[in-house]
Amino acid sequence: MKHLIIKIVFFFTLFVGFQTLIAQTKLPSILSDNMLLQQATDVKIWGWDTPGQSVIVNPSWTKSVKTTTNESGKWQLLISTPKAGKKGNLKISGSTKLTVNNILFGEVWLCSGQSNMERQLGFRNNQKPIVNFWEESQKANNSNIRMFLVQKKKSTTPLEDCEGEWVECTPETVLNFSAVGYFYGKQLSDNLKIPVGLIQSAWGGTRVEPWTPKEGVEKTTLEKAAQNKFSNLYNGMISPLINYRIKGAIWYQGESNAKNWKEYKTLFPNMISSWRAQWDIGNFPFYFVQIAPYNYSDKFAVPQIVEAQLEALKLPNTGVAGTQDIGAIYDIHPPQKKEVSRRLSLIALNKTYGKSYIVYAGPSLKSYKTEGETLVIDFETPGSKLHSAGGNMGGIPSFYIAGENKTFHKAQVKQDGNTIILSSSKVKKPVAARYIWANNANGTLYNKQGLPALPFRTDNWDEVLYAQ
Repeated sequence: MKHLIIKIVFFFTLFVGFQTLIAQTKLPSILSDNMLLQQATDVKIWGWDTPGQSVIVNPSWTKSVKTTTNESGKWQLLISTPKAGKKGNLKISGSTKLTVNNILFGEVWLCSGQSNMERQLGFRNNQKPIVNFWEESQKANNSNIRMFLVQKKKSTTPLEDCEGEWVECTPETVLNFSAVGYFYGKQLSDNLKIPVGLIQSAWGGTRVEPWTPKEGVEKTTLEKAAQNKFSNLYNGMISPLINYRIKGAIWYQGESNAKNWKEYKTLFPNMISSWRAQWDIGNFPFYFVQIAPYNYSDKFAVPQIVEAQLEALKLPNTGVAGTQDIGAIYDIHPPQKKEVSRRLSLIALNKTYGKSYIVYAGPSLKSYKTEGETLVIDFETPGSKLHSAGGNMGGIPSFYIAGENKTFHKAQVKQDGNTIILSSSKVKKPVAARYIWANNANGTLYNKQGLPALPFRTDNWDEVLYAQ
């Protein structure tokens, strides 16, 4: 009898201990110490516990909120956040108790794409250093900038959590973070005088298709077999974030889609719309970077994919940062990341934060017409009159023109204010023009704010000739 009682006590203790291990309140990694929450809005707080468990979330800045887990053990609720300037903590009471400390409030931006977004500020083997990376890192002791690096993960199904942690910006932590992301956040924080939270979710060498959720991929003409794998980065690295309230996203990608640029015209806007649908917070700002000049095997890869990228501008609340003048022809990872971020931040400061006096766009094609033996192009030039850095930089002519025979010749260029007049002795009646339509062409047209015109063409011809 004594032995039976001992066994009962032993197994009861073991059972209680096992239940204690199971009964645990859990938060996703994105909800953790040092996090930055979007200011002055309602944000989701969520997690897991045993089914039917009462969960109380007690923010230090407002009243507590209570909910109950569903049959799967999931719980979620909304809490309001204060304006930037306060600090706080969260206490969560369920099967166990948790506290999230050192919370800031400000602006939260997602930083995603492929290697040019992933490229960390610190030194990386086999790549040129980011310009002034060491000096910039030593100045980066700024607790008002918080950074969350999503660890790389592919998944065949949408995940609810990811690996990562929030860290305060220091000379050490900033070296491991996206250079474009950091400089962008710093520009916003310095200009707006508020904290900024940055979430990096990027993977080098990736196409746009894996970043698109299943619902978005199914809208394309991809075969079913291909569709199954094309959402795996969204599933592993974006899906875990969609409950987290963001202000907007910046994106640097396109190099890996250069060969299917025609499809990219649909794929890229479709990804943006799909993300917005998943987050369900409206048409949040989405600003992206033009891929930079580089010697691809297809000599027109850069202007073609840039043209495809610009299709996304038809969506509301989008913007593009030009890089035609700051590329590195023999380096697909140009080191001028601070200037890339400055141009992205100009878009955000104007369009998202209402600073209408800030010029964020370079010259763009307004209209064109044939006048005798010339082709006359008028430019829309925000901020100033058209500024020309010369018609021929780096040995690559800026403009080519063609007649009805679709053979392009180097053009002679004259400028009259915001008008460019093109001619060639070999083209008697020009009907089409192309501007820096080559991988290795540098920008030559700017406004006085130093923002370049992007590559463009006035034709839609697939088969053309270029005269030598």
